[in-house]
Amino acid sequence: MKLDRRTSLMILAALPGFGPVRIRKLDQTVPGGADQLLRMDETRRRHWCPPGMAGELARWRVHFDPDRVGEELERLDADFVTFEDADYPECLQPFSDRPVGLYRRRAGLVLSGRQVAVVGTRQPSAYGRKVARDFAAGLAGRGFTIVSGLAEGIDTEAHRAALECGGRTLAVLGGGLNRCYPSSNKPLLEIIKKSGGVWTEFPLWRSADRRSFPQRNRIVAALSEAVVVVESGSAGGSLITARMASEQGRSVYVVPGRIDSPESMGCHALIRDGAQLVTSVEEILQDLDYLPAGLSPAHRQPATSGRPRPGPEPELSGPQARVWEFLGEQRQAHPDSLANSLEMPVARINALVLEMELAGLLCRRLDGCYERA
Repeated sequence: MKLDRRTSLMILAALPGFGPVRIRKLDQTVPGGADQLLRMDETRRRHWCPPGMAGELARWRVHFDPDRVGEELERLDADFVTFEDADYPECLQPFSDRPVGLYRRRAGLVLSGRQVAVVGTRQPSAYGRKVARDFAAGLAGRGFTIVSGLAEGIDTEAHRAALECGGRTLAVLGGGLNRCYPSSNKPLLEIIKKSGGVWTEFPLWRSADRRSFPQRNRIVAALSEAVVVVESGSAGGSLITARMASEQGRSVYVVPGRIDSPESMGCHALIRDGAQLVTSVEEILQDLDYLPAGLSPAHRQPATSGRPRPGPEPELSGPQARVWEFLGEQRQAHPDSLANSLEMPVARINALVLEMELAGLLCRRLDGCYERA
């Protein structure tokens, strides 16, 4: 790979301590641009950088192999678009901490149209999964590209719902293109790359971690004109995304949940802090001035994106009825807890909840607990 301006920015962005704000500042002060630091001797570098950063510049090949990166980008049908390129996402340009460049898969992909982010907890309830799917499908069906972070839970539901209804979705990763997290979403990533694409500011082999996720979330917010939060605990990435979106001047919409649900504590806190409560896609469309011609608030459909209406109670008897009644009171429970509370063998409980899950009566959460579907 030729050591041109683009490659130099890729290298700088891969070095420890060289964040986008620092690189941009150096780019404005170093004669010829920040990329000239890679061509300077140690003495000249120290004039512009602290000793630690100058040392990283001297060892840049330890962090970045241009030939290996070039080959891998070609294999992945990916490339690196810098903030100086015409196809760099325009919505990122106003922000001082915007990435100096983004790896994108597919190569040459250009963002177009309007984007809305749908984010939330990695351990959603059945209600949260349904709401996320309804909102994502409703917005994608109106032409919005759904933005999310490819995480487990709400992110995954939003991506899948947008794709299944024939809409577009894009993913922003918290690691490099070769580090899909979670790995179980690799097949989904391969589909999304053909839709709105997969984007990240991190080098190809960078693993996601606690530090990288907030950096990812600022891009999710900045790419979107609005952020929809569906289920969030009192702490989590979706709250960070919502806060960043608010700071960036984006609209933040929050779907309310049960007042006794841990997954809704963050949502209710956002509402108390001034985020807009929504119960339907149409409310968002109206607020974004996106209602189709002839559809006024008075003509809204019942809230297909809100809490699902309860259906008739299933006709159950015996042990299944006891499980059903217990989950109606406790909302969710692990099989071990069910076995203890109902004084039944764990093996029997496991068989019961599996039967009821297959019948569409129960849903198994990511934490292993069961709840009514």
